[in-house]
Amino acid sequence: MKHFMDIQNLIENATELKASNAGGFEVGDHIQITEKWDGSNASVQWDPYNKELKCFSRTRELTFNNGLNGFWEYVQNLPEATKDIFKSYPHFVVFGEWGNKNKIVYNKDNYKKWYVYDIYDLSREEWLEQPHVKAFAYIANLTYIHELYDGPFISWEHCKSFMNSPAYGDRQEGVVVKNQDKINNPDSRLPFYLKIVNEDFKETMKVKEVDLALAAARSEARALAATIVTKNRVEKMLYKLRDEQLIPEKLAPEDMGKVAKVLPKRIFEDCIKEEPETVNKVNEFEGTNFGKVCGSLTMELARQIICN
Repeated sequence: MKHFMDIQNLIENATELKASNAGGFEVGDHIQITEKWDGSNASVQWDPYNKELKCFSRTRELTFNNGLNGFWEYVQNLPEATKDIFKSYPHFVVFGEWGNKNKIVYNKDNYKKWYVYDIYDLSREEWLEQPHVKAFAYIANLTYIHELYDGPFISWEHCKSFMNSPAYGDRQEGVVVKNQDKINNPDSRLPFYLKIVNEDFKETMKVKEVDLALAAARSEARALAATIVTKNRVEKMLYKLRDEQLIPEKLAPEDMGKVAKVLPKRIFEDCIKEEPETVNKVNEFEGTNFGKVCGSLTMELARQIICN
């Protein structure tokens, strides 16, 4: 199965802890801005051998018994005309967000819908530009994600001006900014998609000024680790684990053992992927191992979420 890309948070300005990742966007580049939907990543592809639609969560193929809270049933019940469009493009993997209930509360009629936002062409090994994604969604009678802007890149402040324009409810998690001129550019290691998350939903807390030269104590290492091992990050990962059916849908204190088997490892991997500079700084403290600190903080926060 084709996995969806990992979209990084915008780091506009470099700091002592972080390098900027905004260099792939230049004034005048053709960009698109869409609303970030807080649901579950889900994809669909036509299987020409079995002559059926296959559907997937972020990590696995879905089945009747593992259907991502209704997405498998949704795909099976798509109109024949829509299935015929997929049949004509078996090399397309169509990605979207399935309207599961997560942290943000949307209007009721916006759940149990699939919001298409990207297509990967397996034959060309490329992501499609958004005009083609929109065209596919239109002819297949699928719902395209809420578009906020399509035009030249002006500034990051301009992009942030769309952060409070929700179409699905009273609150908006953030935006995804896509550089259409740099998509599939083999010569650039800089991301061509970036997300900007509203303060209420950021998985990384603002890092206070820390005197790294004097920070040798374990308590200071733990304080630094706590800026990335946050309650929001742990809560969001619990939703993902629930979607993957690795933990029960409704958690109770007696489920802490099941959570402990999978959650710390996933938070550790997520921090290494999203916040490697901070992880490295924590490991520089004498007698400190980020993995152990991360595991301890993760389970403390999980207990707060589940047991309180």
